Amino acid sequence: MAHKSHEVNEGISLLKLLLQTILSLVLVVGGVIALAFFFRQELVELSRLVLEKTGILGLFLGMVLSDSLPAFLPPDAFLVMSLAFGFGPWETIFSTTLGSLLGGSIAYGIGRFLVPKISLGRQIVLRYEDKLLPLLRRYGFWAVVIAAITPIPYSWMAYTVGSFKMEFSRFFLASTFRLLRMGIYYFAISWGWVV
Repeated sequence: MAHKSHEVNEGISLLKLLLQTILSLVLVVGGVIALAFFFRQELVELSRLVLEKTGILGLFLGMVLSDSLPAFLPPDAFLVMSLAFGFGPWETIFSTTLGSLLGGSIAYGIGRFLVPKISLGRQIVLRYEDKLLPLLRRYGFWAVVIAAITPIPYSWMAYTVGSFKMEFSRFFLASTFRLLRMGIYYFAISWGWVV
């Protein structure tokens, strides 16, 4: 009977993540619709200011920072900038995915090599590990996949699996699901931008 209850709790956790992902998409699209309605010109000008000088490399570098430094900008901000500037879907999805993979790899390296040596860093990561460890223990490799495509902070998952010494090849393979996340969010955001 206890085993059955454990399965139900796992199902609820996955259902909760699915609902959070759907809610996140709805909020992002709603936010983009509001931004496009009230601040379209300002967003276009800001995007032009940043991306005219940096080009597609700017999107790539922005994503590197976004997924290696958790307090930077959310990845969706770069997708919105890309749309406002007029980059196409495939160059946007490709460059942001590559930037995300590099940023996640940097976060993994920080978790694996730096966090254990710095007590303050370890204390900060421990606060997030408490939330991520049950997911990691339950799903292992798939926890990284879940973090790659849901609203779970991907960079914190990268720090966590790095500090717990998951094989980098497994982490990187799971991280390739960022491509799916970038694609889904790009097309959802583009729908909100043109509505």
